[in-house]
Amino acid sequence: MRRYDLYIIDEQFINYYYGRERIFYNLFKEYNEANLPLKKLLAKQINYITKSMPTLRLHKRLSEQLSKHKDYYMKDGVYCLESGTSSARLMIEDRKCILYATGNIHAEMLFFEVLRKTDLNFLAVDIKNERFGWIKPMKEKHYI
Repeated sequence: MRRYDLYIIDEQFINYYYGRERIFYNLFKEYNEANLPLKKLLAKQINYITKSMPTLRLHKRLSEQLSKHKDYYMKDGVYCLESGTSSARLMIEDRKCILYATGNIHAEMLFFEVLRKTDLNFLAVDIKNERFGWIKPMKEKHYI
C-alpha cells in the first residue's frame, strides 16, 4: 500500500525552496521518526510552513469532479475510488490530506488530477518510498 501525505506549502516558502523539495521531505521524515520533545519542535516548524486545509473548498471540488466516476463513493468522510485493479482513499485532516492507494496508479492519479486543478500548492510526500514532489509544478519565470 502506498501512502502520500499532502501538504499545502505557504507561498512565502515556495519560491525559495522550489527545486529543493528534499528539504521539506527531510523535515517530514524527521518528524515521523522523532521522539516526543523533538516532535513538538518539528510540529511547530511544519505548522509554520504549511497552511490549513480548506476543507469545504476541497470537498466541493472532489465531489464535483469524482462524482462523474462510477467507482467513486464517500464513506465516513473518506473519499474512495475503487476499480478492479486499483483503489485509493483520501482523508482530509486539519494540516494535511492522506492518500492511501493500492494496485495500479489509476485511482490515485484521479485524486492527484483533481487536486492539481485547484490553485493550491500541494506537496506530496511518500516517506516510505522516499518520493516527493509538487502536484502542480510551478512554471519557471524567465526574466529578461
